Amino acid sequence: MPVAYDNVSESHTLITGSISEASFQWTHTPIGIPKGILVFVFNSSDDADIITGVTYGGVSMVAVSGGLAADTANEQGNCKAYFLGKNIPSGAQQVVVTRTNNLNEVYAVSISVTASVNITEVTGVTLQQNNQAPAQASIDDGTLYSNSQRFAGAFYGGSGLPGAGANSTAIADIDFGLRTIQVVRETTPGQGSRLVGFTNATSDDWACVLLAIREAVPTLKLNNYLFPSSVSAGVISIGEKIR
Repeated sequence: MPVAYDNVSESHTLITGSISEASFQWTHTPIGIPKGILVFVFNSSDDADIITGVTYGGVSMVAVSGGLAADTANEQGNCKAYFLGKNIPSGAQQVVVTRTNNLNEVYAVSISVTASVNITEVTGVTLQQNNQAPAQASIDDGTLYSNSQRFAGAFYGGSGLPGAGANSTAIADIDFGLRTIQVVRETTPGQGSRLVGFTNATSDDWACVLLAIREAVPTLKLNNYLFPSSVSAGVISIGEKIR
């Protein structure tokens, strides 16, 4: 079974986020057995990174490397991605976001995925930042053997939601009026370079993180070599000989 979308939850039930508090939390309830947890955290008031940590069921999540997109002009905002790909608690769990307790409004969306392996990982991280028309992007998972699931989270300074692209399905829509937040998933998971994201003819303030979640490539020891040491764009690299 490839990586597949499982369920989504939002940090707040009303069209308002967290303001002036050290942390906030909500319950995420997977449908299946989760093998990956992705959390998009949005600052809808400023481009500053005020998030100091995220936990899922008490387990610390990792900020995705290169996974912070910010719009620095006019209607400022940002999107930051966190991920947990192993040792994931089963069943309903609390997601806790720790933040600087200032006046910035923060909102978050959590996503669970299923897979046939116990470890998943993020790859193909791509950013879209500052004034532009929301669009889909080709996200390459670099994998050879199973489908990956692509996601995109975005802050938009335009009025009205940007809308899911032709290859994507919206899973979270938050409309603050003059600013919006939207999260989409790839409608049909697949391998290689595939489109995910948004569509809108109107350029405006924009901060979007796009990525793929894939089954982790196992590292095996074979005749004193590590194999593979990396996989990029479908090419397996053999590691250094173990001495």
